Amino acid sequence: MKNLASFSLGNVITKLNRIHVEISSKNNRPFPKPREFWLSEYIYQRRHIKIHPDGRIAGGLSRFVSSLVDFSFVRSIVANRYSILAPAYDPVSLFLAELFRYLEKYPNMKAFVHVLRDPVKGKHYRLYAGFNERFIPCEGTFTVFKNRLGEPLYNAIFHTLVEIVELLGLISFDILATDGTLFPTNARYKGCTHFCGDCDAIEIKNIIENVRQRILYRLDDPKRIVLGKEIRIRADCPSSRFPPDVSKPKVEVFSLCLQEANPDTPRQLNQIFGLQNELQKAGLDLIQKRGVITGINLDANTKTDSFFFRCPRLPADMDARIGVRRNPQNPDRKQKIFGFNAVIDTAIDLELGIELPVACTTIAGNAEEGKQFITNREQIFAHHGKNSKIDLADAKYDELNNYAYSRSNDAIPIIDYNPRSENLSPPALRQRGLLSPSVWLRYGEKDLRGNLTDDIRVDE
Repeated sequence: MKNLASFSLGNVITKLNRIHVEISSKNNRPFPKPREFWLSEYIYQRRHIKIHPDGRIAGGLSRFVSSLVDFSFVRSIVANRYSILAPAYDPVSLFLAELFRYLEKYPNMKAFVHVLRDPVKGKHYRLYAGFNERFIPCEGTFTVFKNRLGEPLYNAIFHTLVEIVELLGLISFDILATDGTLFPTNARYKGCTHFCGDCDAIEIKNIIENVRQRILYRLDDPKRIVLGKEIRIRADCPSSRFPPDVSKPKVEVFSLCLQEANPDTPRQLNQIFGLQNELQKAGLDLIQKRGVITGINLDANTKTDSFFFRCPRLPADMDARIGVRRNPQNPDRKQKIFGFNAVIDTAIDLELGIELPVACTTIAGNAEEGKQFITNREQIFAHHGKNSKIDLADAKYDELNNYAYSRSNDAIPIIDYNPRSENLSPPALRQRGLLSPSVWLRYGEKDLRGNLTDDIRVDE
């Protein structure tokens, strides 16, 4: 039985003094940017922590975490992603702002940045993270920061924090539970599940002559001119991810129309499609209504052209996919989420009664979650050199490879059985010798999942 007195606030602070020295010695790579180019500067400062009798922490979790843990090691981990010159925010400040947003449960970064800029409400966040009131970051700063670091460096920071918790004695890796959780991406889903990289540059050849003839046909007879009527350009879907038995659709990649000429607004499309003189005489302009041109190739020798368009159904986040889960409000219904699946390993300490995440892998929403069991375990071993004694998981991880890997590391796998469309009715199980007569008599005409069957009950 663990001595809970060792986890008092005073003892934890004493341990953290030694742990900070150990972490700093492991992460000693100098940050390349001189201080005069910093737009913010994080400085670790231990502040008084007050815990109320009802368990509330004065100042919230942000004050509690930033007062106990020295996050200066983040600079060393991300140092290779920064240049010597050019102004930039201290990476520790940006990381802490992200952390504060999650700890204080703000719905998104936009809401948190709004509070961060508030002179009163955001004062303590700016103080803990080291932001200057003159240089407060916007939402785009955090997006650039995430892209700069990438998942590997975020994992390195995460596992350093796990190491601190391990050195405090709060986790032991003896019991690990694996589960995935779907979360949406910020990009809007546009209705296509088969998009790929080719959808960003759909090529259509000789489009100039095609559009030119369609416009001249309208100009030949004024009755055919309808201002605002769309001239649509369609192309075959280039995706190779469609099943063989599904025909590929036609995709509208570009839309044009005619409108009255505006002398103050130059129309480049008139010139591109060789219609400048004709449209000028008619007092019209060719304008773009929809579509994104990503490239144009013009060959003067062969008089051919190639236009490249972005598919209108292509989302901004091309790594996200649709995943399915049980609706939290109605477990009998399924819910589709366009985004990602975070497969998280949680360390369970029965004596302390706490559960803390110790590994995480992010995959597309529709990827096979069960394949990440071994990936997370290897991630833990690579960073901490530890193997579990008991592995817990749900039916998604019911795969032979997971059992074999767990047992090869002297662990006990406890994984929920996945029927995979098997017949679990009592007659079928009884025929296979998997159901005793007493259980058969108990369930009668219901299978083990409570569904009625048409089989006739036979008494033993």
